[in-house]
Amino acid sequence: MAGIGFELRRLVETRTIRGFASAAFSGIVIVAGPWIVTILSLAAAQHLSFFSAPDVALAFTGAMVWALAISLCLSTGFLHIFVRLSADLIYEGKKGEAAALLLKVALFVVALSLPLGYGFAAILVEESSHALLFRLAFAGLIASANVLWAAMMTVTAIKRYGQVLAAYAAGMGLMYVLAALLGPAFGAAGALCALAIGYASTAAVLIAAAVGGLGLSPCPSAARRLASHARRYRNLALAGSLYAMGTWIDKIVLWAARGSAAIGTQLWVYPEYDTAFFLANLALIPGLIYFTLATETSFSLDLRRFLTYLAHRRQPEVEAARRRLGSSAASALAAQSTFQAILSVALALVAPFIARALGADGGVFVILLAGGFFQLILLTTLNMLFYLELYLAAALASFCFLAVNALLSLALVLGPVPLPLGLPYLAGGLAASAVALGFLFSGISRFDRIIYLRASGEDYGL
Repeated sequence: MAGIGFELRRLVETRTIRGFASAAFSGIVIVAGPWIVTILSLAAAQHLSFFSAPDVALAFTGAMVWALAISLCLSTGFLHIFVRLSADLIYEGKKGEAAALLLKVALFVVALSLPLGYGFAAILVEESSHALLFRLAFAGLIASANVLWAAMMTVTAIKRYGQVLAAYAAGMGLMYVLAALLGPAFGAAGALCALAIGYASTAAVLIAAAVGGLGLSPCPSAARRLASHARRYRNLALAGSLYAMGTWIDKIVLWAARGSAAIGTQLWVYPEYDTAFFLANLALIPGLIYFTLATETSFSLDLRRFLTYLAHRRQPEVEAARRRLGSSAASALAAQSTFQAILSVALALVAPFIARALGADGGVFVILLAGGFFQLILLTTLNMLFYLELYLAAALASFCFLAVNALLSLALVLGPVPLPLGLPYLAGGLAASAVALGFLFSGISRFDRIIYLRASGEDYGL
């Protein structure tokens, strides 16, 4: 993502309102693209009249949330391996092979996701008049979401942000039209089908943009190369999977223990918590943009400088560059944390008004804002660990996030002493970010020795 950050940072450095606005708007679209799809889908769907029918809104929301949760939890690890191989190909100047790899991965993901998604749907959706369409749409949404994640990760290599905007505009527009046409006749199944097609069309436009920007050339032995990367970078995949599961585990526990589902489905949701969590997570968008514009770009530059010194300078200069890398990382994290803390406190002050207007609990919303603050620190630190290729450390921090969130969520629903909603998520983010920060600065303090170990053939930290 640092390549995007450099481009957007140039817009900011023009010191014009237009440049800053362009950077902010592009950052919102690129950094939070999947979230924007979800937000716009919900907003558009809620204004369609057929959603007022009994259980339609609950069935649609449950299916959408479950499909996205299944998609992220099952595919994130594989997608991390795909991104690593794609990035390696682009770095080696094999951009056409990276585009071909995306096409092959998209076909593989669809072939795997459709039967897997339908299997989940067969368990979660009972027989009804539109059960077949509902199950097919559920499977299609999982498949199209998986392809969309891969396409978004690849399209960041090109700089045609207008095509990203066009992809989302086309996909959301098609979704709304199809929902308006299919919803009155097929209810939640029709709306879910429209959303799946909207995701698929967005992914198709992004894939076309990636192929157009990167070119296309044969990518021989793609499966073998992916398998080789999966073995070598297994901890990278593990870190991604554990982080995704850690993000969802508190919701899954609450759904199972306290959730409700539309008649004829087992797609539980818990609106009292889900709505507050969704609103609190929107507060991460400015922080993610800040990360892309400032934190990631500065860390990337300092890391490049250190590696250049390591190859061409004397030991005292190398050590000084390593100390600068650590100091710069600390300063960047402090600045981003301050930015996010100010935003979170400001939102917490108006939480009662926001929550009341949108049907969420104000106290839960405040706790989740704090949890989101620590999740952003964790996400930022994990990305820095990825830059250093300390994948085992990232996996351990992600496991901490999952374990603490899961254990406290179980205590919340089963324990004799009631815990406030959102506390497991907050505690998981706090504990995991502390672990990740410890690994980050420990790794930076001896990063020159780590590089020498790797040069001698040892896969330290991988």
